Amino acid sequence: MTKRMHKPSFFGTEFPLIQAPMAGVQDSALAIAVSNAGAMGSLPCAMLSADTLRRELTAIVQNTQRPYNVNFFCHTARPANPQQESVWRNALRQYYSELGLDLAAIPAGPGRAPFDNDVADVLDAFRPPVVSFHFGLPEAQLLARV
Repeated sequence: MTKRMHKPSFFGTEFPLIQAPMAGVQDSALAIAVSNAGAMGSLPCAMLSADTLRRELTAIVQNTQRPYNVNFFCHTARPANPQQESVWRNALRQYYSELGLDLAAIPAGPGRAPFDNDVADVLDAFRPPVVSFHFGLPEAQLLARV
């Protein structure tokens, strides 16, 4: 008699691997590819507006039937400080110029937004299989929505 080994399931993936969400350098295409390859693809959401998040989640659900993760930051956003921003922009100006990059193209203020009601509204419509957080957890009322 042959004994069958039960293969444990990791959220329905073939492999127990989670692709690291990389805010600012990745969109849904990598998450889709990783999920379709049998691991868990991750969409980094800290730099996405609610509209962009909706667009990226639409692409994911249209291009994979596999589990995926959406990842958010949970932090208290610091208010913009124009004086501090001016210091770092001036310190990096020569490097941007040397590389032919437009320093003015970088938006002012913090580039990563904490999890809030606007993105929770988007998640309500998509109900992603996995939601993860960096830097803590959101407020209890927001976490209850996930």
